[in-house]
Amino acid sequence: MGAGKNNKHVPSSALPDAAARIPLRLLGVATPGELEDQHPVWRLSLLDREHVGSWSWGIDDSSLVKIVDFLTEMERLTWREVRAQMTSSKRRRGLKHKSIPIAHLCKEAQDRLQELQFDDFEELFRFRTGNMERLWGVISGDSPRVFYPIWWDADHKVCPGMDQN
Repeated sequence: MGAGKNNKHVPSSALPDAAARIPLRLLGVATPGELEDQHPVWRLSLLDREHVGSWSWGIDDSSLVKIVDFLTEMERLTWREVRAQMTSSKRRRGLKHKSIPIAHLCKEAQDRLQELQFDDFEELFRFRTGNMERLWGVISGDSPRVFYPIWWDADHKVCPGMDQN
């Protein structure tokens, strides 16, 4: 997570051949700019399907359909529109989809990122797909902006304290 780790590369097994040479620091969430007007695209090469803990990809058909429908809806928008969406909660409004610093994630998530050798990401991007459900991953700084989902968090366990909206 420190600056000295920014030169790590994604393991070749994690990304397609051409992308395997991209330093992890380039896969972190980039600052807003001209890429914000592009539509998101998805790549599944970083899915953490082996994790069994407070969250996992062991999901039923209805959850899978919900995720696919959500991503289909999101790719119709630009990244600027995605980031501008607000929660509709009466008690508290905030950004619906946002970046969360790694330090704010639960210890289990931080430990798992280390196991995956993804611990040099400074933040993850979180899509809120429902009241409790979250889709966690990273966004490339390349064109087009690609979201790499890592975790499906059906019960809001990855970041339960700070991430209230």
